[in-house]
Formats: sequence, structure tokens, C-alpha cells
Amino acid sequence: MRDRDQRSFRVALVADAFVNPAPGRLDAIAVLLDAEWGAIQLPADTYPPAVAAPLLEQVAEQTEEFHRRGYDLVVIGRREGLTEALAAAGVPALDQINPADARELRSFLQARPRPRAATLG
Repeated sequence: MRDRDQRSFRVALVADAFVNPAPGRLDAIAVLLDAEWGAIQLPADTYPPAVAAPLLEQVAEQTEEFHRRGYDLVVIGRREGLTEALAAAGVPALDQINPADARELRSFLQARPRPRAATLG
């Protein structure tokens, strides 16, 4: 008998401002952990394009793998160059949110459809 796979098959690409928030701002990682989502941190906005571009390329490659395997993928916040990097890797536009607070983010995550990967195998 095969044990149930415990992965959520859900991954958020998270802008640095929501991973390392200023005091009093939303910590998206705490919400994602509670909702059993994985996270990929996007490069900080302060990184120059020459540094950020190869990092975004790596994020896009990882995201393409998750997309191909049927994971639910979203973007939290914004990162210049991400859309282009994802498109270059063959990843379609992802749903995105720039939440004002934890409640808004929680509602967004809870409303997501069941990932295709969760129904496979």
C-alpha cells in the first residue's frame, strides 16, 4: 500500500518585500507555512539587472518544472523581469497578488483550485 503524498503541490514566487518585510508589514512566509504552500524567494529589487537576471532565470527554470508537473503556482508581490524570465522558460502568466494584509493573502490562497498534480498518480 502506498502512503499518501504529503506535498501540497502549491508554490508561491514571493517578492523580497514579503519575505523580509519592514516592521509592521506582511510576512507572507508565515501565511504560506500556515496554508502549507512552498515558496521561492525572488531576488531583491535592489539587485542590479546584471545580478537579478541570472537569478530570475533560475527561478523560471524551477517554476517551469513545477508547472510541467501540475503544481499550482502564484506570484506574491512584484519583481521586474520576472514575467519575461517565466515567458522565456515557457511558463504562462501566473495569477498574482499584492496583498495588503494576511487576511487578503489567506483568502487568495484558499480560493485556489486543487492542483492538477494532487490528482495524478
